[in-house]
Amino acid sequence: YIIGRGMDLEWYNWMWSPAPGYVDRVIIPFYQDGKIVGYTGRKITEGKPKYLTDAQPGYVFNIDRQKNDRDYIIVVEGQFDAIGIDGVAIMHNEPNETQCARINALGKQVVVVPDRDKAGLKLIQAALKNNWAVSLPPWNDVKDVADAVAKYGRIYTLFTILHYREANEIKIQLLKKKLESLYD
Repeated sequence: YIIGRGMDLEWYNWMWSPAPGYVDRVIIPFYQDGKIVGYTGRKITEGKPKYLTDAQPGYVFNIDRQKNDRDYIIVVEGQFDAIGIDGVAIMHNEPNETQCARINALGKQVVVVPDRDKAGLKLIQAALKNNWAVSLPPWNDVKDVADAVAKYGRIYTLFTILHYREANEIKIQLLKKKLESLYD
């Protein structure tokens, strides 16, 4: 499943469990200060629920890996998206105050890459509220960053995210309107 998504087994500390309900899931442990503080289990076969997750309400996935030598922090919705580009995930489309504060505390330029769906519009609104940049690269037939990594590769995906980032509030509003028109 991981390799089929265009990812490498070396990109993260993937896990598996023989426990009932988890045998057919890839487990993504959540770390904070080097300690496991939660997880998500993604089903790799048909069936529901697709995800089983245990996380603190203000948790930001992959924040421990954001090094001081980075100029940008790339914020996405899902864990696979974050792993694909070594960014951070808020694990839904609306960051809460704690998540925003934790991301802002890194002191880096924040670039938000929303999913290409109606729910992704909420993440753009959060970006506007927090003075974060937004990136909507012109990827074809791609729903999210993880899909872009699978289709185009990690390097090209990162390049296009940074190339198409927009920090101007008016231009972000125009991007949002363009995206809204696709889902009206």
